[in-house]
Amino acid sequence: MQKNNIRKILLGLILLLMTVSAYSLIKSLNKGSLPIETLKTMSKNVDIEIKNFKVTHETLGEKVWEIKAKEAKVKNKENKIILTDVNVTLSAAENRKSTISADTGTINRETKDIQLEGNVKFKADANNFFGQFQKQNEESKEPDSK
Repeated sequence: MQKNNIRKILLGLILLLMTVSAYSLIKSLNKGSLPIETLKTMSKNVDIEIKNFKVTHETLGEKVWEIKAKEAKVKNKENKIILTDVNVTLSAAENRKSTISADTGTINRETKDIQLEGNVKFKADANNFFGQFQKQNEESKEPDSK
């Protein structure tokens, strides 16, 4: 009689342990997915709407640019992404950054061009920004070796 009670208790503990393990596995798998409010299917004209849109481009582990928007609407038929409240960050040497902000923006998904409109503002360190162009001009004015 006592052996049966011990077996029942052990079986119960094993089932409890398996249930807790399965729950934590499912919870950890869902942790990396987007919240349901972030992505939603839209009307015929808009395929997907994304809240808090963010795209980063890195080269050799260093961030080159980043685009953030309050909202992005993907229109697959038109092959474009419409952005609202856009902020573009361009990274330069020595951790210097330039930022461009605008009310709206459009990304052409085929050419990867971005067009910004409405209260467009550009902010950069003038010495660093114009210094890059000056360096290019100096390189193009090298004397001919005739």
